[in-house]
Amino acid sequence: KRKKSGKNKKRLCGICGALVFNMVDHTRSHTKENLLQCPQCPVQMANRTNLVRHVRTVHEKVIIKSCEPCGKGFTTDNTYKSHMRAHHNIGEQYQCEVCLKMFKHPSNRREHIQRIHVGESNYECQICQKRFKDKTKLKLHGRVHSTNAPYACSLCPKRFKSAFAKKTHEITHSGIQFACTRCSKVYRYKSQLSMHYRNCLPAESSV
Repeated sequence: KRKKSGKNKKRLCGICGALVFNMVDHTRSHTKENLLQCPQCPVQMANRTNLVRHVRTVHEKVIIKSCEPCGKGFTTDNTYKSHMRAHHNIGEQYQCEVCLKMFKHPSNRREHIQRIHVGESNYECQICQKRFKDKTKLKLHGRVHSTNAPYACSLCPKRFKSAFAKKTHEITHSGIQFACTRCSKVYRYKSQLSMHYRNCLPAESSV
């Protein structure tokens, strides 16, 4: 059999985790060098095909697909597919080409590749320099340094920085306790019991 040309093979972008055919054009979208200007608005794009599509969909509003069940028209293939998934439960899944895991949306696949396969922690906390693989985890970490505690306990005056911390605290008002199965010690928080297992029963906690 004839071998496939390497030109049609997707490559992994080390910056954002996307799998792309044209790495030169895609890299320009990150570096912002030699971008193509839309003749009708300030938008700039790295790829000429995408620029033509932008003009047709945003400025000329050319309908390229219509939904058969409800008759709604769409200017892009992506909006058509999103509509079919959201309103008619019809649509393809997107496969990670590294581990073959399936996703319903291409953005979820990109996020998965960036977080799992690219492996670089590009998001750094400006206060403590701790690094994270995605913006969401960095944002959650930021609460550690904040004095803002927007989550109030419904049973006492205590306030917390996260909904999870509030929920964990409210369990203590219910009288629920976490007992060690190997000794007589009892804890108010499950995290304290877990720490007890790690420190006092390391062999069993690692099983």
